Amino acid sequence: MSKDTSAEDPWHSGGKLHPVLGTRDPQLADAQRVWGEDFEPVDLSELEGADPHLEDVGEQMRRLRDALTGIADSGADLAEAAELLRRAADIVEPQSPDQATRLASQWRKGGPGARRTNPVGGTENVIAPPLRAFGNPDGSVSARITLGLPYQGPPGCVHGGMSALMLDHLFGFANHWVGLRGMTAHYEIDYRKPTPLLEPLDMKAWVESHEGRKIWVRATIESGGELRVEARALFISANVPLPGRDATAPGEER
Repeated sequence: MSKDTSAEDPWHSGGKLHPVLGTRDPQLADAQRVWGEDFEPVDLSELEGADPHLEDVGEQMRRLRDALTGIADSGADLAEAAELLRRAADIVEPQSPDQATRLASQWRKGGPGARRTNPVGGTENVIAPPLRAFGNPDGSVSARITLGLPYQGPPGCVHGGMSALMLDHLFGFANHWVGLRGMTAHYEIDYRKPTPLLEPLDMKAWVESHEGRKIWVRATIESGGELRVEARALFISANVPLPGRDATAPGEER
């Protein structure tokens, strides 16, 4: 069972570099050294699903996505599958509200619906891997995932745009974990080595510094003990107007 450090953790009271660990490149081992070997990260991604059937539909669609990628030359007979999918679409489509209505509904009660449909971590989004992020008491967030053929760019490698997308997603969690929020204003990324498909990828992101509305964050992707990608971004603290509502300054009541 994880130790609840939210009350004593300085990360939750201002978003500054962690004074105990004193590092801008925090590692899980550092957190375990301070908080104990039995430390387990806190899952930031998991949300209660709105509908278990919708969660299941998303999972089955991802199975199809993975199975269909690269199948063209296999000789598979897909006629029955196409007909079943056509029937499924005929059932769901008439019940689905227009996109403007769905957009507004996603942002009710703090926006859990939007998180469930996020293109990186959303369990209800077919294109999402989906990625699960974990918050560590050293102030960093981490994730581990193995990507398959749908995310291929160079031969046998993860598409560079997918790497950038996943790290931008983790940047948001890194801000959230230390009590900050903002929008990406500047993003720089270095691809150090090819990032392989079909192998575990370890990702990490953390807030490097915070001054006024400016939040600097860093992130890395490693595989096989080697650095594959590193990125740095500037976030600007600001609220985006929700559908049907006006923007407010950070901390202002809506």
